[in-house]
Amino acid sequence: MNDATEPAVGIGVIGARSTVATLAVMPAIDRSSNAALVAVSSLGGPVPEPWTHLGAGTYDDVLNHPDVDAVYIPLPNGMHREWTERAAAAGKHVLCEKPLASTVDDASAMVSACEAAGVLLAEAWMTPFDPLWQAALAAVDAGEIGTPFDIDSSFTFTIGPDAAANYRWSAEQGGGALLDVGIYCLGPVAALWGSFPDAIDATALWEATGVDARTEATLEWVDGRQARIRCSFVDPEEQRIEIVGTEGAIVVGNEAHTGGGDSFEIIRPDGRIDRTQVAPGNPYLGMVEAFAATVRDEQPWPRPTTDTIELMTLVDHIRQATQ
Repeated sequence: MNDATEPAVGIGVIGARSTVATLAVMPAIDRSSNAALVAVSSLGGPVPEPWTHLGAGTYDDVLNHPDVDAVYIPLPNGMHREWTERAAAAGKHVLCEKPLASTVDDASAMVSACEAAGVLLAEAWMTPFDPLWQAALAAVDAGEIGTPFDIDSSFTFTIGPDAAANYRWSAEQGGGALLDVGIYCLGPVAALWGSFPDAIDATALWEATGVDARTEATLEWVDGRQARIRCSFVDPEEQRIEIVGTEGAIVVGNEAHTGGGDSFEIIRPDGRIDRTQVAPGNPYLGMVEAFAATVRDEQPWPRPTTDTIELMTLVDHIRQATQ
């Protein structure tokens, strides 16, 4: 499906057995019009089908592959900085899974390394490429609900006891609910109001491993605006965004953060509910094609690293508020 008018961006994958890689990003690269998988590596087991023929050995072998222009890094959070810096040193552009790093300091170092090497660093947060997410925020910007003053955003799911070895339970690997899914919950808040609330009140359920199994936070602004988020590994699955304004509310449910939904509700002040239909899309495919277009100098990456660092700083401030 690659566009023959320009060379496809050759993408190598470091950590090919990651769930998000095998179920979402690698299939999206295969479907893309401007990118191609050319080398993949997995140190946790064999390269999965249908990409076995692209197995390149070690992670360094992927970086040294002559057809690799860029790498996708879906490794545990604690490994993002090392392999991003190695990729930059090898002259490869980087699409790194969210969160960009375990700490703001690590993320800033990654940005500096890529800037010094003259390569693109993009955080692989796909939600802004989802047509439903875009349409809901565009409706807010268009004044469909008046002036927004309250946001409620949640992303909760359960990691069962059979997944005790999951890196999300490891503090050393940058685990924890807030770091893992906080970007989703905070995304609409940052998009509408920025990442600098005037006050934060937060609580967390801490595990013996040193990570939060659940974090809930309230963000407040001096003009009365308020946002609440819930991130959890131990509660029933829920993805939901509700944005309340002076003239109604917008509610996005059913995969509000991970994409694929086809409608959102606008609740009017008189209780009437209007449903807005949106042609569903694949946010992973949109992200991959935008990344490849930026690598080919066809367009700027839509989310600059300054935005990434600011949102990571907000996550850090919420974490500090739970102490």
